[in-house]
Amino acid sequence: MLLKAQQEFAQHHYSDEMYDKFLRDLDTDVGMHIEYRVCEMPILQSQSLKQKLEQSATEIALECMGSAHLQASGSSLKREYTVPGDETKPLFVIVDFAITGDQERGWTPKVVELQGFPSLYGYQYILSKRMMATYPYLQEHFTPTFSNLDDEQYLDYVRRAIVGDCHPDEVALLEIDPLTQKTRPDFCMVQKLFGVQETNIRHVRKEGKRLFHERNGKWVPIRRIFNRTIIDELDDMGVQIPFRWTDDLDIEWAGHPNWYFRISKHSLPHLHHHSVPKATLLSELTTIPDNLEPYVLKPLFSFAGKGVNIHPTKQDIDAIPANEYDTWVLQERIDYAECIYTPLGMNKVEVRVMSLWLPEWEKPLPVMSLARTGRGPMMGVRFNSVPWTGSSVCLFEKP
Repeated sequence: MLLKAQQEFAQHHYSDEMYDKFLRDLDTDVGMHIEYRVCEMPILQSQSLKQKLEQSATEIALECMGSAHLQASGSSLKREYTVPGDETKPLFVIVDFAITGDQERGWTPKVVELQGFPSLYGYQYILSKRMMATYPYLQEHFTPTFSNLDDEQYLDYVRRAIVGDCHPDEVALLEIDPLTQKTRPDFCMVQKLFGVQETNIRHVRKEGKRLFHERNGKWVPIRRIFNRTIIDELDDMGVQIPFRWTDDLDIEWAGHPNWYFRISKHSLPHLHHHSVPKATLLSELTTIPDNLEPYVLKPLFSFAGKGVNIHPTKQDIDAIPANEYDTWVLQERIDYAECIYTPLGMNKVEVRVMSLWLPEWEKPLPVMSLARTGRGPMMGVRFNSVPWTGSSVCLFEKP
């Protein structure tokens, strides 16, 4: 972390008036009001920490493709949700890191969770560009992308991942009730940047092996699905969809749904990378530790911190039905560092490394970040709604 640069920004370049303008301009850029809290500042990082994040995220993704992990992750697939088709590797790999350690010994990324599911590739890009446009100091000294990509490279790679060789009208950004989703700012940016519109999964039409959606008053065949639908949410809401996940469809998947299960918190007990805290499935525990203070209890399939118990007790574990033990993990607690200067005190931070893995690439490429920062025990936006906390993006010192 660049504490001096963070302090320089907060004390000499930030103002409440500039922040208000930034938020108004961001709403204009996206085309809707951002309802969740956007932090007053970016997370300013050194080249050395950037390289640690890039290297760890890439190594973890490669470990997920090893034979041992692939064998273990196969058990995460439920028969009714196993989608046919090519899934030789994930197109999107997301790894969330807590920043631990200190300035003297060095900042150390520790894995919080991971997913083989797309994140906010459109919105985070425009968030970084708007921050840098608002504050010339940032534009002069920092860059917003991993892997030293320029804007043209970044947008080209994301376009290739989402659109492929299809016309944008043949691509469905598939989600349940997209107008009500908290991630809709990203849907708006995907349409602005790449021409791909959202499609409500409820309104898809199936004819034989083809799916169709409505575009400009006509039913258009869907060639490619940029999948943002979380199957767990469909179950929770009791949504009936016009096709089965197991159907043999004439479809390309931009983000094959099986990777949502195969790369997830389900992976944590099976990974051995130095940045991954020790984690054990409840079904594999021989005894429950007498002292649970050093642990957190997590459901394997959840988003935005839902269901995470940061102070578990034996009673909490006993309350979980035994037939669900293979869907919960007991993980060593991560001690977040107070590493971000703000005028109201030191913040902690969680950094998401968003990678792409195009078919012709031998390994994934980190491209963009998402950051969550706050002073409490949880980093999700829902837990950080006071000044100088919330959602942000990392900016990296120029080489």
